[in-house]
Amino acid sequence: MTLRFERGNKADAFAIRSKVFVEEQGFCDEFDDIDESALHVTLYEGDRLVGCARTFPDSDDPTHFIFGRLAVLPEARKKGFGALILEEAEEYARIEGASEMHLHAQCHAVPFYERFGYRSYGEVELDEHVEHIWMSKAL
Repeated sequence: MTLRFERGNKADAFAIRSKVFVEEQGFCDEFDDIDESALHVTLYEGDRLVGCARTFPDSDDPTHFIFGRLAVLPEARKKGFGALILEEAEEYARIEGASEMHLHAQCHAVPFYERFGYRSYGEVELDEHVEHIWMSKAL
């Protein structure tokens, strides 16, 4: 099956995030003002939407980008789609001049991000009801 990315398809990204973060994981504050300016990356397997994420420059340092809201539909998991979406967002950030990528990972996802060179920093904190920790990687 052919895979393809789209950059900027906020409607499809919102559909995935609603299903994964709101319906499946129970988050209430999923959408925010950052969504208006962030780049939304969506991944399709053929014509089927399978995952998304967003990235944007850090307001304190535009050479640092923030990655987040990585979500893959349950039926599409364990096929490497999350890694592909992360790589696409990193490539976009590099093109835009980023020297580092930061993310606020759910703690259970730390090993996933570590496989791609991310390292944890700071303290574990609750984002709504789920433990998260900041991670970063030089690009």
